Parts: sequence; C-alpha cells; structure tokens
Amino acid sequence: MLHEVNIQQPISKSVSTKLAEQEYNRINELVADGLFLNSADFVREAIREKLKTYDEVVILREIPYMQMKQEIIEYVKKNPEVDAVDIADDLLLDAFEVNDILVELINEGIFGEV
Repeated sequence: MLHEVNIQQPISKSVSTKLAEQEYNRINELVADGLFLNSADFVREAIREKLKTYDEVVILREIPYMQMKQEIIEYVKKNPEVDAVDIADDLLLDAFEVNDILVELINEGIFGEV
C-alpha cells in the first residue's frame, strides 16, 4: 500500500541588486573555481550566512545591580582566570556593566587585579 504525500513547492521571491564590478568579478571567479553552481547560488548562500548571524543575537538579562554583582562574585570564585567579556557572555550580561562591577570589586578589595 502506497501512502500519498502532498508536495508543495516553496514560495520564492526575487531580489535584485547592483554590485560593484570587483564584487561581481570575484563572485564569477568563485563560480568558475567550482565553489558555487552559479552567481545566484553564491547570493543565496551569502544571505543564509548573514541571516544566521542575526539568529545568534543574544538577549541580555536585565537584573538588579546587586544580583548582578553577586552573580559575578560567584562566577569569578568558580572561574578565577576569566575576563569581563567571558563573564558577560556566560551570564548574559552587558560587558560594560560587568567591567564596571569588576573594577568596583577590585577597589573594594574583594578581588585582586591581574
């Protein structure tokens, strides 16, 4: 017994753009080198890659200052050799705020400066 499958073609839209001659020539070189089927294939891949970067945008947490400070203290105790950017990335906090709090913690003598 065969099962019927309803296959629908995806809806596609066209986008046109103008490129600098150097860009156009470089794309055609990549196509000639066999890296892409054609220039449209290159453009589709470039768009997919660009869209992925927006999918990876992280929403930072907005938490009270004292909670942020406490989380940073706990994090540094568990990960002593870390910088503000690593802390911010892992705790989903603003890197500038983390840096300010680290400076404050150093000034308070809670952490030493490296």
